[in-house]
Amino acid sequence: MDFYLDTAQLEEVRAAAAWGVLRGVTTNPSHMARAGVRESEMRRHVQELCWIADVPISVEVVALEADGMVAQGLDFATWSPHVVVKLPTTVEGLKAMARLSRSKVTASCQGCTHLTDCPIRARFAQQQRLIRQPEINATLIFTVNQALLALAAGASYVSPFVGRLDAVGEDGVALVADLAQILRVQQQPGKIIAAALRHPVHVTAVARAGAHIATMAYTILTQLIEHPLTTAGLEAFLQDYRRSQEER
Repeated sequence: MDFYLDTAQLEEVRAAAAWGVLRGVTTNPSHMARAGVRESEMRRHVQELCWIADVPISVEVVALEADGMVAQGLDFATWSPHVVVKLPTTVEGLKAMARLSRSKVTASCQGCTHLTDCPIRARFAQQQRLIRQPEINATLIFTVNQALLALAAGASYVSPFVGRLDAVGEDGVALVADLAQILRVQQQPGKIIAAALRHPVHVTAVARAGAHIATMAYTILTQLIEHPLTTAGLEAFLQDYRRSQEER
């Protein structure tokens, strides 16, 4: 299972990327607002995320009708070859998914401060992947049927919101498990991004349930590596080492 960060904070992405485990970033309008990013600054901000992490970056539209979603999605896809267009799983969202997934767009990276001699863009150019059909992340999924419809419409990723289901008395992990089983049985392409994870137990549970990706806040990612016995064991080893040096 891949680990994604659900954030728009540059420093959080920089810190997670340094661990060597970060495989993607998911953003949304709320994350952008909390990071202090205005609409006019989104392009540069997303390009900076790409430069820092060199991983897929999901960028969410704010239009509610299909025409607006498609226009925004095509624009987002020019910002970086790493951009994944994030669309809501609604009727209008399905229409936009069908149209976007069949469109061709060039990642020109216009406006990027790292454009000159950028190794990321050069790698995509060498692989002939600058001109592409945008990948789509279908978000706000709360049922298996929503996910299946999104995949049928052309989504590459589906994002069930585990924690939000738990908060209203439903079982978010069970949704991930059901969806994973159906994808296996049907041999359906597409990846499950388990989203809205609230604690480390959620991460373990969705991995067991079959999620391909878990996206989480930076605070949860840091909790995954922490354990008091690890800290205590390391300190004991170091104390023994220091004692052995003093005895010589």
